[in-house]
Amino acid sequence: MLRFHKLKQADLTLTGWAAEPLSALLPDGADSYEKSLHAGNTLFVLYDEQKPVGLLEMQAETVGDKPECAVVSNVLLLPEYRRHGLGRMLMCLAAGEAVERQLWFIAGRIPQTEEALGFAKAIHMQQTEWFRDMQVLDLSDVEGLRHG
Repeated sequence: MLRFHKLKQADLTLTGWAAEPLSALLPDGADSYEKSLHAGNTLFVLYDEQKPVGLLEMQAETVGDKPECAVVSNVLLLPEYRRHGLGRMLMCLAAGEAVERQLWFIAGRIPQTEEALGFAKAIHMQQTEWFRDMQVLDLSDVEGLRHG
């Protein structure tokens, strides 16, 4: 059974993160979780039973000033969990978090891979004049977060 969880500091001792394949996808491996939470970032983790299979990281700091944008720095899924709408679900959680912060835009650097660019296009992230190196999702245009 799949479940989403907003990771807390206390959760770090409940999983052997160093042994998890998801940790290998992160720049600092298993240390990434601790560093991210210590920085005040938000981590949404997708579990299949007790196994972490996906992650979305939203930065505590925003970018831009008019408009101010939430920043998603990582959206990761183990390969066998991709292309099932789970990335969209993680982005929906990020959208909810952004709206709670009263932010109406999400920005992120999109890796220049076919898969990442395709995902960004599918959820309607677009290049704007605001940032040269990030694409933006306008939360008033939530069409892209709906599957299909």
